[in-house]
Amino acid sequence: MEFDSLTVDAVNTCLYDGIPFVLFALPGQDMFRFYASMPDGEGRSYAFDDEKSDCFFINFFDNDEPYTAGIRFDMDELQVLERERACPVVSREAEIRPRIAGTFRASYHDAFSRVIPRLKIDGGKVVLSRHRSIFTRKFPVEIAGEYFALTSSTFRYLCYTKETGIWLGSTPELLLETDKSRKEIRTMSLAGTRLVSDESPWDDKNLSEQSIVTSYISKKLVDVGLDVKIGELCEHRFMNIKHLCNEITAHGDVDISELMGRLSPTPAVAGYPRARAIEEIGLYETHRRHCYGGYVGVRIDGDYHSYVNLRCAFMAPALYNDQPGWLSNLYAGGGIVSASNEDEEWNETFAKTEMLARITLGEDSTDGYEGSMLTPGTVKILDSPMY
Repeated sequence: MEFDSLTVDAVNTCLYDGIPFVLFALPGQDMFRFYASMPDGEGRSYAFDDEKSDCFFINFFDNDEPYTAGIRFDMDELQVLERERACPVVSREAEIRPRIAGTFRASYHDAFSRVIPRLKIDGGKVVLSRHRSIFTRKFPVEIAGEYFALTSSTFRYLCYTKETGIWLGSTPELLLETDKSRKEIRTMSLAGTRLVSDESPWDDKNLSEQSIVTSYISKKLVDVGLDVKIGELCEHRFMNIKHLCNEITAHGDVDISELMGRLSPTPAVAGYPRARAIEEIGLYETHRRHCYGGYVGVRIDGDYHSYVNLRCAFMAPALYNDQPGWLSNLYAGGGIVSASNEDEEWNETFAKTEMLARITLGEDSTDGYEGSMLTPGTVKILDSPMY
């Protein structure tokens, strides 16, 4: 997929000038929409500065930020380019940055070794994540075009705010979607992972995980007074992997922004009991998840389309041995239970990141670098891109 030149120019202008923007498409839609909005006088980009305006929003995994960052649908491509010519914006440094080195295998082993003994005593699940770090000469909009062309069944987005930095993703997991005319809320429970080629019956471990996530989400909806209906168990496919899935519908009146905070992070991306799992993630993971595993989406005409931020990358302009390009962290995780096998779990995170990694690195790794060659001595993160 190639975006038209107007969209590419607008995206690159926003990245260079530090203008918050989003380029997105809803599941099942081929048309991508671009919007941008200026931050307030203190450089903040509020998604929900009123109750009705159309906007894009992106949230952190910890769900403890003072506000949800996002972009109002104020400017299109032409308006961005006209504004840039009239009064270019001084580049702004993002508040957070990707890590130069990816997660070391030894670090993952240490985290796995720490949670397993406790899980064997108490039961439950902890979702351990890791990230792959890649330097690429490809621009984010180029990577997004290739990645988004692989499927139209996901929520696809590329965005920037000062609070979050640059993110792109193609997420298959619905957090919630509303139909205000019918007072209906739709969501799903998604757990268990295997390659699409694996046609064997799902094992008890995966079925149990799926049941727990379904129960958790359903209880959260019932607790706020909604009438809940759980659909039949099915498979949900995404590129080279597939998951177990139950579609869930609910009816009633509720504050949607508050409900998103109640649901996120779900046991599918954190674990259960949730509070204990989140605590152990903070103790044992050697990286911050930032927006990975949080939620991302849009509000259009009063209806919300919110998704768990999966199959995503966090990017920043950078130099590698004085070559201009982009540093990217690709995130993935897997649910660890007492019977989990460490090598299988590590390989699962590799499978989840492989499609995006191939695109980011380029064919035969001709456009990028990954691994031990990326060090603080070879990589310098920049405040704005170099063309």
